[in-house]
Amino acid sequence: MAQVASDRGRDLRQLRYAEHFLTWALRTSVACSPQCRLLQREFAHAFGPEPSEGLKAFHGWLLALAKGRRRLEIGRPGLIALTRDEEMLLSLLTHAQTQEVDRFTAQARFVLGAEPSVDLYAAARHLMELMAQRGHGLPVSAAVGRDLPTVLPCAGQPPQLRAV
Repeated sequence: MAQVASDRGRDLRQLRYAEHFLTWALRTSVACSPQCRLLQREFAHAFGPEPSEGLKAFHGWLLALAKGRRRLEIGRPGLIALTRDEEMLLSLLTHAQTQEVDRFTAQARFVLGAEPSVDLYAAARHLMELMAQRGHGLPVSAAVGRDLPTVLPCAGQPPQLRAV
C-alpha cells in the first residue's frame, strides 16, 4: 500500500493544515457540492464564525480553474495520496501566496492547457491572502525546486474536473 501512495503522490496524512484543508475542500467540492454542509462547517473552522468570504474566494478559484481546457485529475475524498494535478494546484497556490506571478503563469499554462485568465491569479491570490490572515499559509518549500512539465497537453480536452 505504501508503494501505491508513493507512486501517486505525497501522503495526505503528512501535509500541513493548509495543504490538507485545500486538498480536502477541492475534493469535497468536486465530489459533492460547493454548498455541502460539511464543506461549510470546515470553512467555519478554517475562517472563523463567518466563513462566507473564504468560501466565496475558494469558489472563485474553482470557477477560474474550470475555464481551462485540460481535464484535471482530482482524488476522491478519503484517497490518501495526492494526484499530480492536486500537487500542481497546491504549487500554483503557493506561487500566488509568494506573489511569483511569472512562475504562477507558466505553471497555470500547463495546468489549464491554455493561457490563464487574469481571474485565475486574482482568485488564487485572494484565497491565499485570506488563508494567511487566519494563519494558514502554505509551506513555501512545497513549490520551490519543482520542475514544470515541458510538454503541453492536448488542447482539445474538456474543461472539467475528473475524480479518480
